[in-house]
Amino acid sequence: MQSPEAEAKYRSLMETAADAILLVDSRGRILEANPAAADMSGYDLDELIGLGLAKLLPEDGGTWQREQAAQVDKLNQVTGMTGTARRRDGSEFPFEASVNKLQLAGQEVYQIVARDITQRKQFEEQALEAERLKALGQIAGGVAHDFNNLLTAILGRVQLLLMNAQDAQGQRALKTIEKAALDGSETVKRIQRFAQPTPAGEEFVPVEVNSVVKDAIDTTRYRWRDQAQRDGVVIRLESNLAPVATIMGNPAELRHIVANLILNACEAMPAGGKIAVGTHTDGATVAVTVSDNGMGITTDDQQRIFESFFTTKEGENMGMGLSVARAIAQRHGGDLAVDSTVNEGTTFTLTIPRSDEEVPMTTETTVPESNGHARVLVVDDEPVLCQLLVEMLEALGHQAVAANTSEETFQLLNTYDHDVVITDLAMPNISGWEVAKAAKQRDPQTYTILLTGWDDPIGKHARPQVDQILNKPVTIVTLATAINTGLERRLG
Repeated sequence: MQSPEAEAKYRSLMETAADAILLVDSRGRILEANPAAADMSGYDLDELIGLGLAKLLPEDGGTWQREQAAQVDKLNQVTGMTGTARRRDGSEFPFEASVNKLQLAGQEVYQIVARDITQRKQFEEQALEAERLKALGQIAGGVAHDFNNLLTAILGRVQLLLMNAQDAQGQRALKTIEKAALDGSETVKRIQRFAQPTPAGEEFVPVEVNSVVKDAIDTTRYRWRDQAQRDGVVIRLESNLAPVATIMGNPAELRHIVANLILNACEAMPAGGKIAVGTHTDGATVAVTVSDNGMGITTDDQQRIFESFFTTKEGENMGMGLSVARAIAQRHGGDLAVDSTVNEGTTFTLTIPRSDEEVPMTTETTVPESNGHARVLVVDDEPVLCQLLVEMLEALGHQAVAANTSEETFQLLNTYDHDVVITDLAMPNISGWEVAKAAKQRDPQTYTILLTGWDDPIGKHARPQVDQILNKPVTIVTLATAINTGLERRLG
């Protein structure tokens, strides 16, 4: 029998403990509980007394309870036990507990000390997601160079074709490819921003929303019309674009959101159906809606559909599409929401704050006239890119030679005079920094241009041997402007 002083200390501990404390007999009935246990379970304290422990576990928790009891009987004490508990209202939560087997008044009882670890789990999941996103950003940085090389080849060849295209239909087709290549480059940058987010509002311009939506419809036509017809299904896409206010944003990023929603709608209707794309102004925001009458999304999945790496699709889908789309919307000061009913359809609504800025009059981007004939050395370990850049420079009226190896590079640098040197940054045996340095050592007036697919090639360190950095994929307009700048610098 305990002394009055010991009993008082025990009662004080039970009353003030932040963790739930339960005494349970060998049959699983609760003999005693403290206020924290009542708070955690949702039961009144007097309701807990005599309640079977199984009532505090999920319906399928019987096997787990027997396994844990056997472990405690064997060891007399188990710490760090984790599981799932059930509140009175049926909701479930994760817990961590320690269990001791005791002898009280000649009776075997189990003392359970438990705590709700919901918040800790959330922190752990957030930390894990942050690590995943960091790893994704590092991977994206590594593949950006190769991916942008491919885009440079596509974009450069398309722009060379555009310079000679005569018929309007051919020009429209080539411009669609050109826009897709440029948007592809933005995709790489968006993924990289998960590791190093771009400040909200950076690179934002006045945007005409309906134009963005029309572009997204055109670029996804291959999926909702051509591929669907090939698969023997009919997908009808209807647009209802009302006059809407201007917004401030990044057009390529917004096209990505709408295109992604249209492609998701196609996947939700494997047997065909209808997609409705609409725009309207709702007070201080502009809204874009993409609806389908497909299979719909369950309530549980709607709660998680915007999580990174969560996907309901089979195969190798990474589950990043909607996560990226919502991140873009929020970076624009807006949001992306979903409303869905299983077997009836889904509607995604993109909202962006309206702006009073006016969209400037669009003019055709023209290649600036060359202000001289430059002698240009192109250095890249990819022969296809070297040849393309040479053809682009020759189309601009310049003289160009190419080097694919370090040996060829130094031979040409030491043999001929060059007004401009264009070099790739990342190559197997030599870096672009070294090429630029060697060019400046031979002739300090040589204008050096670094081509890169990396997000931040300089970082915090200045590189005086490089006069200009161009990000891949480089356009023929950008290339022409850079060469003109180089000639002005050299001759002036």
